[in-house]
Amino acid sequence: MARTVKRSDDEGDGNGSYLRSGSPRAPPRLKKRQSSHKRNSGVVGVSGGRSGWSMIWMVALGGILGLLVYSWRTLIPRAKIVESQRRMPTPVVLEHHCKEHIGPPRVLQVTENVWVAVGFDLANTILIKTNAGHVIVDVAMSPPRAHVIRKALIEAAGDAPIHTIIYTHSHIDHVGGASGWAGNGTRIWSTEAVTSHFFKQYGVFRKTESLRGSRQYGTLVAMTELPCSALGARVDLDAMRAEAGFLLPTDTFRGNASFSVGGEDFELIEAHGETHDMLVVWLPRQKVLLPGDNYYRAFPNLYTIRGTTPRPVRAWIQSLDMMRKLKPDYLVPSHTEPVVGLEAISKQLTDYRDGIQWVYMETIRGANDGKSLDELALSVGLPPHLRDNDALDELYGQIDWSVKAIYSGELGWFDGNPEELYPVAHDEESEKTVSLMGGASKVFKAVEDAQAMNDHRWALRLISHLRTVQKKDKSVSRKVLTALEAASLRALGQTIFNTNGRAYLLQSALEREGSGPRQETKPVLSDAFIDSIPISLVFEVMQTRLRPELSIDVHESAIFQVGEAKYIVTVRRGVAEISKGDAIFGTPDPIGTFIADENMFRRIMLQLKSPGKAIMNGDVRIKGDQLRFLTFVQRFERGA
Repeated sequence: MARTVKRSDDEGDGNGSYLRSGSPRAPPRLKKRQSSHKRNSGVVGVSGGRSGWSMIWMVALGGILGLLVYSWRTLIPRAKIVESQRRMPTPVVLEHHCKEHIGPPRVLQVTENVWVAVGFDLANTILIKTNAGHVIVDVAMSPPRAHVIRKALIEAAGDAPIHTIIYTHSHIDHVGGASGWAGNGTRIWSTEAVTSHFFKQYGVFRKTESLRGSRQYGTLVAMTELPCSALGARVDLDAMRAEAGFLLPTDTFRGNASFSVGGEDFELIEAHGETHDMLVVWLPRQKVLLPGDNYYRAFPNLYTIRGTTPRPVRAWIQSLDMMRKLKPDYLVPSHTEPVVGLEAISKQLTDYRDGIQWVYMETIRGANDGKSLDELALSVGLPPHLRDNDALDELYGQIDWSVKAIYSGELGWFDGNPEELYPVAHDEESEKTVSLMGGASKVFKAVEDAQAMNDHRWALRLISHLRTVQKKDKSVSRKVLTALEAASLRALGQTIFNTNGRAYLLQSALEREGSGPRQETKPVLSDAFIDSIPISLVFEVMQTRLRPELSIDVHESAIFQVGEAKYIVTVRRGVAEISKGDAIFGTPDPIGTFIADENMFRRIMLQLKSPGKAIMNGDVRIKGDQLRFLTFVQRFERGA
């Protein structure tokens, strides 16, 4: 193919004219020079291309480096110091909470047919009005308070038969007033676990839980010192003990249950959290969620100081996630006020579950880092975005108590420190501490100095050592010691605004000043309540009521024929063994057989009937030596 090139003046006619390559007129020298020119031009061209590629590679390399820097800065997580701290409640916070979120007794209308009674009792009572009658969720702590609440709710919602009662769980403040609501034919719904949990909680550990519960709620503390519980109105234990109003559920379930009442659909969902028997109620038509005690406006009680088995923290988080997925428009808890609006509810439930999980995970991380239980209790708090949420204020539950409960529930009491395996006994430690400090008089002076500096925690620690020494050293005045202890308990309690901790300290001070504890009053049990107690629980409690001082040298057994069931009770050197059905190998021959129906047996064990009189009246039959059998029964403590 022909192509043209531009010649220089000495290569052409001097006018810069173009010649056809390959023209006959072109001299050979010109061709050679052209060839040389092309060869040189080729060399120059190759050199320019290399410089261009170098530039391209440099730009590309710079881009890659820039991308790496960008990735490092934006995509790779960078460590940041997290300020996990606690925001302790103040007098202003508690006062505001009592006024705004507990408040005076009142009925709030949530939707067209849902009302909630707030501030009447420790727990709220919720009424759902239907065309077939009212459905009541949680029924107050006692029949006397239930009557007051019922009157207020009926005034607001109108009178109608009580069609159904729903227990969200077995705590007495939610079930104790059932007899004040139930009528003929009233159905009572709960999870399957409610009955056994109720009787175990208020049976096996009834005495210690009753005493500690009285302190936790400050039954002796003046209203001016404790205007509310963080969950509701102050409790009335006397009213609760005056009449036991719990009624057995008529309908129970596991997992989920659904039913309709008067055109309103109810979905009950088992949701472990504050208890192992909790349920939540979902009204799908109006998107109303009743969470029971799985949410309330205060840091949750992952551990309660009145005493309880470990609470299922991980299950609690899962239950909150399930509740969030429902996307409720109305959240009506069984304590504190309702929350309205999807976004507001979502934030509260999300922060609530994140607060629980944060404390749980920080406990796990700290344990894996080798921290002691005391170190964890002091160091775990909440990050700023959760700490600033007023709904997580430590007014009811408390983070350090929660950490101890989580740790003990997951790993047990031992925190890995070897000195805790075989520690110095408390009495010995106290004696040595007092001796090292120069004797009891010096410790008394240290107590007074600590009190003068408002260091009441240290004062109480020193007083505990003096109490131990006082058992042997009669020069230590019990009266003076008690007065000092009461003073520090009161002073410390007045600085605490978690209502459970405050109440416990202030009531303990009152007890040391001679105001308590009150003589325990036995609850008045209705026949319906007594007849609902499971026989298996009666025998379980019976095991715990054996008196070792009356049985340490005894090895004998007796048969109890209660209704259709046969139980073998063996007393073996201070231990009671219960076997249903056949006797276990090695059991001694029974001294006799006790025969009674279930209701009579319950009343004898509750100390409502005398076994001797029951035998004389023919209500109980004994096959065998009656006197020996009565001696056998007297080895056990009876009563509620």
